[in-house]
Formats: sequence, structure tokens, C-alpha cells
Amino acid sequence: LLFCRKVLSELDPCKLKVLALSSVGVGGLLCYLAWRRQPKKIPFGDGWWRVGEKPFAEDRTIRPFVVETSEDVIQDLYERIDRMRYTDSLEDARFHYGFNSTHLKKVASYWRHEFDWGKQVKVLNKYPHFKTNIEGLDVHFIHVKPVQRAGQKVLPLMLVHGWPGSFFEFYKIIPMLTKTDGDFVFEVICPSIPGYGYSEASQVQG
Repeated sequence: LLFCRKVLSELDPCKLKVLALSSVGVGGLLCYLAWRRQPKKIPFGDGWWRVGEKPFAEDRTIRPFVVETSEDVIQDLYERIDRMRYTDSLEDARFHYGFNSTHLKKVASYWRHEFDWGKQVKVLNKYPHFKTNIEGLDVHFIHVKPVQRAGQKVLPLMLVHGWPGSFFEFYKIIPMLTKTDGDFVFEVICPSIPGYGYSEASQVQG
């Protein structure tokens, strides 16, 4: 510090002014760069993801939902599978360049000739399904209440799938969470994120 004072005292007034202005300029530049680096805020809009204006009052009722299909839908799927065009797989490429067409043919054949869609619908309806409207979109979820024993504490637990995925990922683990002998047990909610499963997709950008 004493050395700095000595150096500054030996400078003439003009050089001191230049040094002071340079310090102010560098400081201002650093402040500007720090401000520029601040993360931008994500615009959330008006919280309405359907085309049209947001209503004054939203319908927040929770409605029971049942997974259903029809023979017409299944036949349409079969016809689209039959019309599927495959690209040739690269030699020894496996899955290094995307989904392997040779394997895809086996999957499509299983869907077409072996998979029991009626049985799968029954499996999906194993747990209670519901829908509710959130910010303009009908959102699907399953809600499984626990088998509570005397003295057990019930804890809410929401399980949300990722991309790609679905609520069905949690079917095998739900009994482990809702039927336990411990001090607590979980009440499980598994939603389908917008655009997946039985939830509506957003109709606007955001």
C-alpha cells in the first residue's frame, strides 16, 4: 500500500486523471459484462395454454377417467403398420445411427400379430384415473390412496415421468409405496405431462 501511494505521488496530475478515467472505464465495462451474463427470465405468459382468451373462472373439477379403445382404432393401427415403409439398416451399425430397422420390423410384427391390446387396457385401468383442467389443458393423472394401518403417517408423493416416457413406468413400484409395514406410507399421484399419455398438448408457444 505504501508503495502504491509513493508511485501515485510521483505521477503528474494529467497522468493521474488518465489513470482515474481508465479505472472508471474498466469498472464500468466489468459491471456491464456482469449485467449481460445474468440469466434471462423465462416468459410464462398469461398461464393459459389453449388457443383463445383465458376465461375469468377456470373449471378445476376433477373427473374420473377410464382408459378405452375400440376395434376401429386397433384396425386402423394394424393398417398403418402394414403400410409401414422401412429403410435399410447399415451393415453392423446396430443402434449407432438411430433405431435399427431390422429390430423395428420385429417390434412392429409383435404389435401387429401378438400384442393383446384388450389385455393392456385392463392393465392400465388397474389404478384409478382422473382428469382435471390446468391452465386450459386437460391433464390426466392416476391417484392411488394407500392401505393405511393404525398409526401410519400418510405422505403425498408425486411421480412425474420424463421424456420420452409415461405414467405406466411407475405401475410396478406403486404397490411398494402404498402398502408398507413401516411408520409411513405414500399416497401416490402420477400425472401425464402435457402432450403425453392422455394429457392434452399445449396449443400455444411457451
